[in-house]
Amino acid sequence: MRYNFLTNNFEEIINYNNERISISGSDIDLSWKFLKENVESLCKRLEEMNLPKGHPVIIYGHKESFYVVAIIACIRLELPYVPLDTNVPLERIEKIRKITGSEILISTLEIENSNFSVIVYQEGIKIQQSSVFAEKYYYSDDPIVYIIFTSGSTGEPKGVQITRKSIINFLSWIEKDYNLPSKPVFMNQAPFSFDLSVFELMSFLHFGGSLVMVDRNTAEKADMFIERVKAYDCSIWVSTPSFISKMLLSRDFNERELPVLQIFFFCGEILPNKITQNIKNNFSNSRIINAYGPTEATVCTTMIEITQDIINNEPSLPIGMIDKEKKINLINVQNENGKEIGEIEIIGDHVSIGYFNNEKLNKEKFYIKENKRCFKTGDFGFLKGNILYFVGRKDEQIKLNGFRIEVGDINNSMLQIEEIKDAIAVPLCRNMKVTKIVAFIILRNNINEEYKEILNIIKMKLGKKLPEYMIPTDIVIVEKFPYSNNHKIDKKALTEFYMNL
Repeated sequence: MRYNFLTNNFEEIINYNNERISISGSDIDLSWKFLKENVESLCKRLEEMNLPKGHPVIIYGHKESFYVVAIIACIRLELPYVPLDTNVPLERIEKIRKITGSEILISTLEIENSNFSVIVYQEGIKIQQSSVFAEKYYYSDDPIVYIIFTSGSTGEPKGVQITRKSIINFLSWIEKDYNLPSKPVFMNQAPFSFDLSVFELMSFLHFGGSLVMVDRNTAEKADMFIERVKAYDCSIWVSTPSFISKMLLSRDFNERELPVLQIFFFCGEILPNKITQNIKNNFSNSRIINAYGPTEATVCTTMIEITQDIINNEPSLPIGMIDKEKKINLINVQNENGKEIGEIEIIGDHVSIGYFNNEKLNKEKFYIKENKRCFKTGDFGFLKGNILYFVGRKDEQIKLNGFRIEVGDINNSMLQIEEIKDAIAVPLCRNMKVTKIVAFIILRNNINEEYKEILNIIKMKLGKKLPEYMIPTDIVIVEKFPYSNNHKIDKKALTEFYMNL
């Protein structure tokens, strides 16, 4: 039975499931009945604040049950939720607060030194200062459901706005084309600030299933992770390829130990052929789905089931088949090695209405085409019939462990540190996949500390500016940068220098 929780029949979902587990957080489990009670309680508290519809609400936490309660409450009240994980430093939270103009923070844990007027905890409300809420935010018959912030090349985060119509379009596609099992149990490992998590979050609500959240500490220990997936009979796996590659090292990650696990869904980075074959070896009857799409197009735009025949015959796996209700164009096409390669342009109702309060960038990236919203991705690919293959990025935007990162964002943050005179971050790749980020820095002349000490200071300061996943794995101190003939920093030479250290 399928219900669309976005169109006012949430009650039907509750009544149909009632005593079944809806969510299992890092703290407690909630049945559908108690989920409803928690959501209604939070809605009542938020309604008492007289927030105007469309006012962004920032949610801060990790994998606690109250995090999902807060998301659902915001959706019900048509308040765009802005998900932030505990790995986001306070300085970046403050940037996002200013960009959104949000006066409300819903937090799953105590937070200090914030400038929000009101902080809502599970136990109560903390009024920090009086506030008059702005009267007018974006609001229409197609309200914003969430705003997910991604890395920005100028050092300013970009807030991607996704509306109700886009999510309904996405869920209808999943239901129509991908035959998910009845009452699916989704494994959720991706932070809610990463749009991959939207797949299992919205799907468990839509299909009346269950959401089993796995926190960072558990995810780092294969035995604990596998035990949790097993204990709750998770049937659908959702992650980046990088994450499952760590689990595949465990001899217990197989269909004997996890007989209910049937579907593996991947998005966020390139899916290697070898990983796919290893999954098939361990889970012989599994379905493996590879997907592609930027945050600006509601999780993903293309999907394809990777069969054994594809594994055997495709050294680079396809990233999806084009759905008839969406359209992909390749623009500025060039012939390279017999392939017509171009920049991927996405057209459809699932495309974002644009970045929050960023009209300049919106004019560059979003436009109307064929009477529908259109987004120019900066990704390059080619088509074989209606099957899409990925080639690479147009700019310096990269994917590392599934997280989308603008390298310029890291550069800008490093240049704000007083000990650094100049800096550049360089992604290191293997088999077309970014494996780590290395920073090369030139120190100011008056630095007296030992190198080891100064590197610790720099990493500490970066930790206050950037999420953990954006902090370079290694920082290398150099006296000067090499330059190419066109007077640009020679990143290839820096990479060779690093490899020879």
